[in-house]
Amino acid sequence: MILSQSIAPGATVEGLAPEDLRAVAGSVPAARVALMVRDPLILIRGLCALDGRVGAILLLSHALPAETAVALAEQAGCSRILTDADIARLPSGPASAPEVETEWLMTTSGTTGMPKIVPHTLASLARSVRPHPDAVWGLIYDPTRFAGLQVVLQALIGGGRLVVAQGSPAQQVAALAGCTHLSATPTWWRRVLMLPERPQGLRQITLGGEIADQPTLSALAAAFPDARLTHIYASTEAGVGFSVKDGREGFPADYLTGDIRIEGGVLWLHGIDSGDRVERDGDRVRFLGRENGMMNIGGVKVYPEAVESVLLSVPDVVMAKVSAKRSPVTGALVMAEVKLAEGADPDAARARIQTASRAALVREAVPAIIRFVEEFHVNAAGKIVRS
Repeated sequence: MILSQSIAPGATVEGLAPEDLRAVAGSVPAARVALMVRDPLILIRGLCALDGRVGAILLLSHALPAETAVALAEQAGCSRILTDADIARLPSGPASAPEVETEWLMTTSGTTGMPKIVPHTLASLARSVRPHPDAVWGLIYDPTRFAGLQVVLQALIGGGRLVVAQGSPAQQVAALAGCTHLSATPTWWRRVLMLPERPQGLRQITLGGEIADQPTLSALAAAFPDARLTHIYASTEAGVGFSVKDGREGFPADYLTGDIRIEGGVLWLHGIDSGDRVERDGDRVRFLGRENGMMNIGGVKVYPEAVESVLLSVPDVVMAKVSAKRSPVTGALVMAEVKLAEGADPDAARARIQTASRAALVREAVPAIIRFVEEFHVNAAGKIVRS
């Protein structure tokens, strides 16, 4: 499969002549190049041009620090890092026959630490693509990330159309007129639910990249009653794992067959340790949080995401982030940063948060510190940044 040969009829993507590719990529087809492009449409043009004509493409988010991007490019053996200007200035030309199967190199999109490079092929990335010729896909994610690239491939290979929405959530919603299929993180959906204007005409809502908690799923079902609601479990390393369409958090326990299993309380997908802690509760498997994000509070394991799910169930709480704060007595305390709905009473909200936390959590997991904030920092993957 070559991306430029898989575009739906009627789509327009300019090709690049072989001599133009050599000008930016060096020796073809042995070249390994990195793309660090800000404009999603220019990035897509570059992917269509380079796939099948260079040995490897490393996708780097434009939000990466320069030193991190250079280190990743050197690690991948790339001879050039191509930017918007490198791709945009190239003249169009007739497409030539593919020379190689290009290796697509992606980086993990966690909220902390140095990203890891994960190899794919276009065929492996497009494994879950299905024909949707009448779909209009909204691109919210960074297309260099796994979830964003899935949206791009669904639109291009699946025969639909693609709408790119950038800027603040309000600006993105304004750009999504006519969009029918929209995928984003639970964090992004929570921010949209706070807006007076929301996307109209959605037929499919998908959540990914973070744990899909029940309060957010229920709020979306109420706000968009005509849309199918799906949350997807996937990772850059293992690819797409499974989707859940019943409107409930977690996933059915009967999914635990073949390539999906639990070992030592951790979910394994296609033979790869996901790093996600889970627990089985009857016929359901629920996500607890990232194994490397676990907090030790007085000798008790506490997962931030589990506490956040309880906080998000409290009226007027629209976003929450939980972390550990050092304590000379217990070693650490649970701190909750909370964004409230406009006009909410902080004192009343604090009391409700304390009541709900004490009822649902073990004593050590109850937030000892509650801070109300105006906004959270969100990374290029659409996730709340955890420092």
